Amino acid sequence: MTGRSVRGILRRLPVLGPVARRARQAVHAEELIAARDDKIGRLRRQVAKETAARKRAQEQLAIDRPERLDSTPPSFRRNLLELRRNIDVLRPHDPEAFHPALQIPRKLRNYRLAASHGVAVPDILGVWARARDIDLSDLPEVFVLKSDVGAGGNGVFPLRRVEADRYAVIGGDEVLSTADLQERLATRKSAGAPFFAERFLQQRVPAEEIPDDVKIYAHYGQVTMVMVRQMPVHANLDHARYRYTDARGQDLGEDIASGARVDLSIPLPEPLGDFIRVAEHLSKALAVPFIRVDIYDTVDGPVLGELTRAPGGKQRYRRDHDIAMGRAWDEARWRLDLDVIDGRPLRNLHGLHLATNHYPEGHRSRQEDPRGWEVVTADCAQWCFGGHLPPAQG
Repeated sequence: MTGRSVRGILRRLPVLGPVARRARQAVHAEELIAARDDKIGRLRRQVAKETAARKRAQEQLAIDRPERLDSTPPSFRRNLLELRRNIDVLRPHDPEAFHPALQIPRKLRNYRLAASHGVAVPDILGVWARARDIDLSDLPEVFVLKSDVGAGGNGVFPLRRVEADRYAVIGGDEVLSTADLQERLATRKSAGAPFFAERFLQQRVPAEEIPDDVKIYAHYGQVTMVMVRQMPVHANLDHARYRYTDARGQDLGEDIASGARVDLSIPLPEPLGDFIRVAEHLSKALAVPFIRVDIYDTVDGPVLGELTRAPGGKQRYRRDHDIAMGRAWDEARWRLDLDVIDGRPLRNLHGLHLATNHYPEGHRSRQEDPRGWEVVTADCAQWCFGGHLPPAQG
């Protein structure tokens, strides 16, 4: 007997008090269970359909670009681990950081290079050669204090003044004085001089106190992944949330990154194409096959955050995606080599826009013989993507 027929019988019966009420409740519960089972079935069919589609795409990829049976498949993670190892091999041979790969980790240097290509960078409010020289008294109420060298949030302090010489860490629970900050920056091995303050960026669509970080993985002009990261707590990845897409904004799936807390509700930057073009352009300007271009989505448009040579962490991605990004890295290495054969300088190339050197007096970049800090300029119409960047704001 169906729930509908039972309800009809109950309506024709005299009022039976609690018995009738319990009967009606039982019928309603059965209807809810049936509806739930139907929804679960639809979801299971949808998941099965998407899984089958992804499997077919992976199989087609193997048909289109088969790997030799006796070869090792490409791998982004393996290339990244090799890069980290080789950087350690390179350092003692190149103490003046003449090689393009060793020049990338310096933030102020990257700001100058990006600005020379017409890419917006944060406003610099002050620069100090030594930690003990840092003076925050004339800065705005909200700002960011950084070291020129440092990764993974080390040497970065987003700050809000709460009283005279007391600064709260935005997205944290610490309140620090100027002396506290000087000591932190002077004693952290991963934080290298000089030190500088920059304007705190206002996010286009505010979510957390700390602006979302748009991290674009690029291989010498080809974007292979966009990762948007929300950080509710400053420099604490345990609370971070992520969204991963391709260059068109198509989500790569909740299983794309091992151990990552994926949140598909995180908004993508708009227009995404502007961010992709910035990453493509800067990745062609650098003489390396891979770079991660970190950008902020601000009320003034894309603003460069950092250029990351070798992203930290495990960087474990789903096998099909790891292979695809690994192949993109391999191909980018050869494209760069062929450009060098055609005459491209094996240097990180500056563009034709005027760009400020923010390093303090006495810095190597300001010396008469700035070996390793020369500014090599090239017309992007030849080696980058001239004319395709969004206009810088401000």
